Amino acid sequence: MYEKVLVPFDFSADSRHAIEHLTQIPGLSRVVLLHVIYTKYPKPDAGTMDPSADYARLRLEEYARSIDWEGISVRTRIEAISGGDISAVVNRVAAEESASLVVMGKRGMGVIETLLLGSVASEVLRNGDRDLLLLHAPQAKKSDKQEQREVLPLFSHLLVCTDFSAPDIVALCKEELPFASRVTLLHVVSTQDSGERGHLHSSDAWTRLKALRDEYSSLQIPVRATVCEGDAAEEIIRHARENKVSLIVLKSAGKRGFIRNFLGSTAMNVTRNADIPVLVLKRFEPGTE
Repeated sequence: MYEKVLVPFDFSADSRHAIEHLTQIPGLSRVVLLHVIYTKYPKPDAGTMDPSADYARLRLEEYARSIDWEGISVRTRIEAISGGDISAVVNRVAAEESASLVVMGKRGMGVIETLLLGSVASEVLRNGDRDLLLLHAPQAKKSDKQEQREVLPLFSHLLVCTDFSAPDIVALCKEELPFASRVTLLHVVSTQDSGERGHLHSSDAWTRLKALRDEYSSLQIPVRATVCEGDAAEEIIRHARENKVSLIVLKSAGKRGFIRNFLGSTAMNVTRNADIPVLVLKRFEPGTE
């Protein structure tokens, strides 16, 4: 379970929304709020103080003091850079702080405003080695006809997506998320597998998914299994929307040789387009550098 969490924070609505969800994580003991700024004076020993960095520090500390969680310590950290990749800062700080989970708002402002729209998210997903939770604050209705997304308790209904690759995502979820209230296991058969071949793949998927369902049921959590056909990312998002899923769980794991293709096609499309929280578990098989 997650005891130490890093939150890249930029004062946006999504950042604040992410903070509000942290108390739902059982066993959480420490939170580090990270704010990244661009500055002309990245080194404190240069003898010149950047007013923007000092202001950001005071503002972040003031926000941290407003958080009053019993048993959870909240610490702030400012990282000033003159250039380079923001995702590298996030990944470096996560390692330095021994965070097991990085929690980020899906939309931000300032330095991190293109988090899931450009290269920052891609690099955090591809190169980071910490689990990544992405959240998006519900938008106000623009019209009476527009349906506003209901904010569900984060772990009330997990959609655990599996492609049956090792390591087993069900085993990972049993280890990291044993407190879920309800779970749906989903496997998507590619539409490229048509005809008899596709039917065989679906039949095999059902057999394997039912075995995983029985394994998960040992935690006394209600579990159901679903197999569908189509584009993986589109089917994951559709199923999540239609079944009141509170959290989509994906895995970035297996052999490093095909990680980037998986992230580019499925996980990145889900994280970019889903309006439901997404948790990406980061695991690699040993000896696959």
